[in-house]
Amino acid sequence: MGKPARHATITDVAALAGVSVGTASKALNGRGSLREETRVRVREAARQLNFEVNAGARSLHSGRTYTVGMITTDTIGRFSIPVLMGAEDALGAGQMSVFLCDGRDDPIREQYHVKTLIGRRVDGIIVTGRRTQARAPIAASLPVPVVYAFISSTDPDDCSVVPDEAGGARKAV
Repeated sequence: MGKPARHATITDVAALAGVSVGTASKALNGRGSLREETRVRVREAARQLNFEVNAGARSLHSGRTYTVGMITTDTIGRFSIPVLMGAEDALGAGQMSVFLCDGRDDPIREQYHVKTLIGRRVDGIIVTGRRTQARAPIAASLPVPVVYAFISSTDPDDCSVVPDEAGGARKAV
């Protein structure tokens, strides 16, 4: 058996395109003032090598992980799956990933998920559930934004996105 094929690196792309690693990075990330022919040459080299951007390197450079955590108590998925799909669509399909965590109405499990998601440096957390009544905040003073979807937080300063059922019924009538 031979060695497994290694992934192409930015250094490989730069060498094939005949540019520096910095220029290749700028061309692939759409940054800097480069000639269009240079950008095209770098992108073509990346395509030929099947180059995939290293998520770890991208995170180090940008300070973002391009991930969002979603904590739910909706074990059936009636509410959480549409919220997950909507989040992926709204945040840019293929650009962001959503980690789904089931809290199962267990505060200890929920706090474990919060700590794990923060430890993975998610860019934000979405909280949803199977009930619409307000719930206690997921945690105090987290280092990332938290949005409550189809459920509200009892803290009025938290961002809660909930349906206006009474207003909807008035409009329907």
